[in-house]
Amino acid sequence: MYTEPVCPVPEGRCAEQAFRLAVYEAGHALTARALGLRVVSVQMLPRPPVLKSDKSFSGNWDSFIEMLEIRIIELFGGQIAEEFACNSATCCGGDVARIDELTRLVAGLGGNKDHEQVWDDLEDMATQIFADEKTQAAIMPLAEFLYAEVLDGAEVVDGEKVEAMLDQYVPFKPKKKWMARMMSFGR
Repeated sequence: MYTEPVCPVPEGRCAEQAFRLAVYEAGHALTARALGLRVVSVQMLPRPPVLKSDKSFSGNWDSFIEMLEIRIIELFGGQIAEEFACNSATCCGGDVARIDELTRLVAGLGGNKDHEQVWDDLEDMATQIFADEKTQAAIMPLAEFLYAEVLDGAEVVDGEKVEAMLDQYVPFKPKKKWMARMMSFGR
């Protein structure tokens, strides 16, 4: 019988679902920034939470697979940010199912790795993004900003506002750097 893994119960500000959601979406935004993408918008409440970034593909399988890989890394970023900021990853468990589905697609389309290897490689890339001290330090200020926007009644936070906050903490890097890192993971 399958049982859910036991995660620590969040404490302090992280005990509030809306704040944890802001942390989670901050993780998605920071991951998009590290991958050289621009944030288009962030929606948190009413649910479902959605970060839109400027992912695109050029009409071939390699480009489509890369876009899926980027989305997987963004999904991991939310969980990693929540673990850093809240010592727990309880906010958006549905992303685990999305990650599983997308890694299976990538493995099937790519044909050179099984889905578990794709999962591991992309999780490693997301973890590497959050190994950067500037990225770690940006989680809480960005979460505070997103949380304040929700409290002020914003259903969708414009990407330009999010980008301005990101600019204060982590520099924008062109997408080419992401592609070079991806190639190092044996794609």
